Amino acid sequence: MNFKTTFGLFLFIALFSSCNLIYNTPKEEQLLECNSNCYYINLRGAVIDKVTNKGINTIPVTLNWKKPACLFCTDNMINKIVSDNSGNFIFANSVDTSYFANGYQLYVSIPVNNEYIVFPWENYFVIHSITDSKINNLKYELYPRTQLTIQIEKQQSDSFFDTFVVVHFFRPDFQYLDRLITRVNNQYDYPVNDTYKVETSADIKTYIRWTKTVNSVKTVVLDSIVCEKGKDNLYKIKY
Repeated sequence: MNFKTTFGLFLFIALFSSCNLIYNTPKEEQLLECNSNCYYINLRGAVIDKVTNKGINTIPVTLNWKKPACLFCTDNMINKIVSDNSGNFIFANSVDTSYFANGYQLYVSIPVNNEYIVFPWENYFVIHSITDSKINNLKYELYPRTQLTIQIEKQQSDSFFDTFVVVHFFRPDFQYLDRLITRVNNQYDYPVNDTYKVETSADIKTYIRWTKTVNSVKTVVLDSIVCEKGKDNLYKIKY
């Protein structure tokens, strides 16, 4: 191995090690202090298990300034706390109100949680102004996450159908579209007999609604199942 090759290899290893050290060394989170245009806020909320209706403790909650739809704008963390034994949290901080005029908004967020399905779905609330009506009543509603297997089986009595739709939901304001099968030129875009898994909440009713359309005539069926966490939950549809 000649000198140039040896030197080049050494330089590559040195650079790789430096980059690895820089990008893998944890950095201390810096909190933004207010130095001008300060306004004291008292922002309150709670993290609730909607099945038991009890608070969930030690859930991290952050308060940040963020500029929506700005890919290269930095987030400015004002504070980071955790929910208390009753699931409550309070941010008592001074914020620089000029951030609002510069296109920023206050975001109150919690991290993605593998044990729970979180609402609001985005895991955050947006505060548009210091007079925002929801500033003292931010409620994260969490549902224990589990898996449901849905098995669909086409009956032979109908040679063809136009569409077949399956949705499920465990709260009235949000539903999952599980399967949409349509027929084009007598061909279906998904298997008419299939088995698939979906996420849902444990320990409360999961409603399953399927709609079958034949010659523009709809048949709608609504049923429910209570799923358990960590169990093989199965629902069969024969349509």
